[in-house]
Amino acid sequence: MEDLYFDSHTHSNYSHDSLMRPERILKQAKKMGLTGVAITDHDTIRGSLEAKRLEKEIGVTVITGVEVLTDSGDIIGLFVNEEIRSRRWGEVIDEIREQGGVAILPHPYREHQNVSELAKAVDLVEIWNARSTVEQNERAVQLARELQKPGLYGSDAHTYAEIGNVNVQVNCGTWEVKGVVRAEYSSRSAVIRSHVTHHLRRGEFLQLLQSGWRYLWKIIG
Repeated sequence: MEDLYFDSHTHSNYSHDSLMRPERILKQAKKMGLTGVAITDHDTIRGSLEAKRLEKEIGVTVITGVEVLTDSGDIIGLFVNEEIRSRRWGEVIDEIREQGGVAILPHPYREHQNVSELAKAVDLVEIWNARSTVEQNERAVQLARELQKPGLYGSDAHTYAEIGNVNVQVNCGTWEVKGVVRAEYSSRSAVIRSHVTHHLRRGEFLQLLQSGWRYLWKIIG
């Protein structure tokens, strides 16, 4: 069986800062060789639900999601099927879990308050975001490691060219994370390449992703 390739953080035109249509997101993801994407629009699940209806037709798996702006910064919910009503961060996490979803702290060092408290409360920490700086991502890795939290990754794509900028190659037989894949056309390739080299040499980055993927696969599988 072939390996899996997932991008775990994208935005459609249901977000205020993206013009990407859900259908075209899936077609671009397929063109990039991705197995699946998570669509995590700002404060609504409508984009991911629209994409979910097209996944079999296009042949790309869709993980439904939302990125909620709470009173302490953004929190992502994956595998949610109803809108999140609260904007208080603790209640948002509760609502996500009540739906059987997974709560994630995205780009921890961009516009968040109470980072340590948030990181302790969520299920996973996004340890690599293609729109974050190397320093921000390295701090996220350190945060997840110190709290022993599984790691996640994502392009945080708001344009078609960004889809797949970050994705992870997973062996579908063992669910082992085999590596981080960088899109060759990325304008941020120098930053991404230096980040990959640094963390793959140390090994802890892949270990965090390994535990994060296994966490997610309990729900996906």
